[in-house]
Amino acid sequence: MGIRTKIMLGFIILASMLFISGSISIFELTKLGRAVKGLIFDNYRSIDYSRNMLDALEKQEKSLLLFAQGDTTNAFKKYYESQKTFLANVDSATQNLTLKEELAFIDSVRFSYSNFQAKSEEIFRSSNFSLGIYLNEVYPFVTKTNEQVKNLITINQRGLFNSAAFLETSAQRAIMPGLIVILTSLIFTFVFTYLIHHYFVSPIIRLTKGINDYVKFNKPFDVPLETKDELSNLKQSIINLISVCKSSNRKTEI
Repeated sequence: MGIRTKIMLGFIILASMLFISGSISIFELTKLGRAVKGLIFDNYRSIDYSRNMLDALEKQEKSLLLFAQGDTTNAFKKYYESQKTFLANVDSATQNLTLKEELAFIDSVRFSYSNFQAKSEEIFRSSNFSLGIYLNEVYPFVTKTNEQVKNLITINQRGLFNSAAFLETSAQRAIMPGLIVILTSLIFTFVFTYLIHHYFVSPIIRLTKGINDYVKFNKPFDVPLETKDELSNLKQSIINLISVCKSSNRKTEI
């Protein structure tokens, strides 16, 4: 194999290894970014659904207070509009599960809210609803439902924290293949540099020294080479040239 082929092959291998390392790192980081982005987005949506539930529950609570004050028309309208909003967000949260235990928390919200609804319907059918009845009989159900929704928010906030921790550890794992290939490329670079010095630079230095020794000190040109390539051909050409010079000198002396 010729010197040019050896050097070109070495650079091609080095460039290929660096390209592979960059490609692996880009692929892993892109895949990681998409996965974490999806997790964080889903967690944020679940938190948003839960906050909408709290807003709807608060509006229903105000509707009951309006009912206690005798404004039944607005009370019914606002109550059932908020009820629709609450249930729609519960359904959306059910379709957007990001944690294994999240469904159990949503079921707890449904159960507490159904108790609140049942009590509210009972109040709407009564004719002697007052603030005292609200505080003693309805408010505990509101508080319980509120608590369950906040628990749902808490686990999704914990999910955001876990996603951030996952991003940190996964980023390290994503970089590792690229680092391994880069380290291998560095090792190959050192080996390649050594081989160039050993099989290309050193032979040229020895050939140059051999020529100088022959010209200056008339020492025999005897330079050992390990490879059969262009340098070996150059050595043979130098030997032939020396032979021609010696023959010419003999003819001149005669």
